Amino acid sequence: MGDKISKLYDPDMREALFSLYEGMNERLRFFEELVIGKSRADAILVRENEIVGFEIKSDMDSLVRLEKQVKNYERFCDRCYIVTGVHYADRIDDYVPKHWGIYEVSLTDNGEYHIEMSREAVHNPKERPRVKLKNQMSLLWRSELVSIIRTNKYGGVSGKNKRILKEQIIEKAGDSLARRFTYDALIERDYSIYRKEDGDES
Repeated sequence: MGDKISKLYDPDMREALFSLYEGMNERLRFFEELVIGKSRADAILVRENEIVGFEIKSDMDSLVRLEKQVKNYERFCDRCYIVTGVHYADRIDDYVPKHWGIYEVSLTDNGEYHIEMSREAVHNPKERPRVKLKNQMSLLWRSELVSIIRTNKYGGVSGKNKRILKEQIIEKAGDSLARRFTYDALIERDYSIYRKEDGDES
């Protein structure tokens, strides 16, 4: 098989990853190129009980920025995976923490993409749950925070920015329920009602 054909490209690796999870019988939602801190996540998977981050390193990508990307993923995601091809498979373990999972994508002889988990991700043992929850809630639009408050009758919302609304939800609902509200709102996100100010902190 020629060099050009055998190389793994980002779009094909994404398709293999998405197909793997979308074939599962569960409620979930993928987001691509989502801004998390000072990085842009390749893919974020929101499930009913967690947010999972995926950093994709194709055969064309560099590992130069990976250390910084890892730190940003860990601020927002409950578990994280690196998705790589054969090019980095034998050394990627040196670039990500031991609690990160690893997916390897390969190209079969008949030209199909095969994805396999070589290490399962676990929670970061040093994580600070309350800090991570607030970071995850910052992914919500203001209108989504307002909807949570109004639906659950958690008080007024007029003139309050996202930071105050997040604190209001956590205070009224507690960490566990606030986290569930956050995951549910992201899974059900409706881009047809997005307004520019929804993404603003003020």
